[in-house]
Amino acid sequence: MHNFVRIALITTAFFVAIVAYRFYAQNFRSPKDGRTLWEDYEVITKEVDGKELKLVVADNSARFQQGLMYVRKPVDFDGMIFYFKTPQPQVFWNRNTYEDLDVYWIQNDNVVGKSMLPSVEKSGLKTVTSPGFIDTVIEVIR
Repeated sequence: MHNFVRIALITTAFFVAIVAYRFYAQNFRSPKDGRTLWEDYEVITKEVDGKELKLVVADNSARFQQGLMYVRKPVDFDGMIFYFKTPQPQVFWNRNTYEDLDVYWIQNDNVVGKSMLPSVEKSGLKTVTSPGFIDTVIEVIR
């Protein structure tokens, strides 16, 4: 019986590892060129600071976490938009972000602040914090 339990635990661990790897590979691994990642994203246009921007939409938790990681110019969009169900203070960081970003903090369709988030290569790991409660964030590639 002892061997049966050991085999069952090893088998279970093996299957959990496979499922975890597949989830990681589908949601977090980046493509080498930084472009194919964006093929399945919804794209919208939105005016910000007097400019018409082409934005990919972060519409699930994996895309929220991924953000604009691994992107390198040129890409066929200007940035990414994040919508939040409940207005609250937000903190964004530059982990694996290779382009400088302008971060627009938006509440009720009004820009209430703007931060510059440098690439991780230029500055190391940095964060920027919204100036208050916001319901939308737009990251624009500089």
